[in-house]
Amino acid sequence: MTMQNFYKPGADKVMIIKPNTLVEAGFDLTEAEHDLMTLAINKLHRLQSGGKRVLISAKEFAAANRVNEIYAYRALKDTAKILGDRKLKFTLYLDKTIQAENDADKLTVLKPHHNNFTMLRSEYHWLQGVSYQDEQGFIILDFSDPLTFLIDNTSKAYTRYDFIKTVEFKGCSSKRLYELINKWKDTGGVPEMTVEAWKEFFGVADKYPKIAEFKRRILDPAINQINKQGDFKLTLKASKFGRTISHFSITIKTIKSPDKQAEQNTKPDKKLVKLLTANQANVFAKKLANDGNFGSKYARVGESPNSFINRLNDELQRDLLKVDEYLPYLEKLGFKACKGER
Repeated sequence: MTMQNFYKPGADKVMIIKPNTLVEAGFDLTEAEHDLMTLAINKLHRLQSGGKRVLISAKEFAAANRVNEIYAYRALKDTAKILGDRKLKFTLYLDKTIQAENDADKLTVLKPHHNNFTMLRSEYHWLQGVSYQDEQGFIILDFSDPLTFLIDNTSKAYTRYDFIKTVEFKGCSSKRLYELINKWKDTGGVPEMTVEAWKEFFGVADKYPKIAEFKRRILDPAINQINKQGDFKLTLKASKFGRTISHFSITIKTIKSPDKQAEQNTKPDKKLVKLLTANQANVFAKKLANDGNFGSKYARVGESPNSFINRLNDELQRDLLKVDEYLPYLEKLGFKACKGER
């Protein structure tokens, strides 16, 4: 494995693309562990290596977190000692309509649009191996098979945000909530969840038996830090069953800086990118394949016309990143995306 500093000093932004299944998973990590896993998952996805191993150097960790390398070396070394034992809970779906001999080939990260499926929520290890190279100052992470599956399927449902916006947050809870807020920001709020579901999300299901203590120790500090950061104005709302709080929800108001507001006023609305339906994909895959400009850029060497169409058909139904990339060509060919923020 060659040393590659994917994260470099001085970057204005460090854009993270994280699978929604991970954004909504239940776990509790230290602040350094969460930062490391976020950067490693993003790097593995972006490099498109097709493997499960990723290397993060102390220089990269320091650059992304805007800390000195001495702290980064120590953080990676300490993290390597315990990260192999860390676990998380997340949900997958067994789609029984998929024709396959092996149940593993029927798994999907997206809830099917029919009732012939089984929901699987289990606890998994993050990693199947971890090692720290002290002299060279880097950590090697070998992700477990379930985590590799999520990373490989990132493009089906993901959340995008700027990691730099989180470096001043104290504690994992604020960073996790910030990711969740970015997932739900376009809807105006995080849907109502039971107190037990919120506690599992933060990885504290066996802690804080008193709801008031959970709110004071976890929810309130995280919301206060995000409000202070300035991207969002969050308001926590509680619902009661009788006299006892049973659910929490969070309303989200996106705060636009004067510069961003001026920029938005002078630019056309962005389009809300969604996967195409089977009928749409069938029509536009053929149109794209027959477009000379598109074909010269995206057709693969030796790929037959039918294979090109079939690949495009699959990408338009399954890969949000590809739909986003192809959108200018799709719109020229008559496809209409919804207006709104991505």
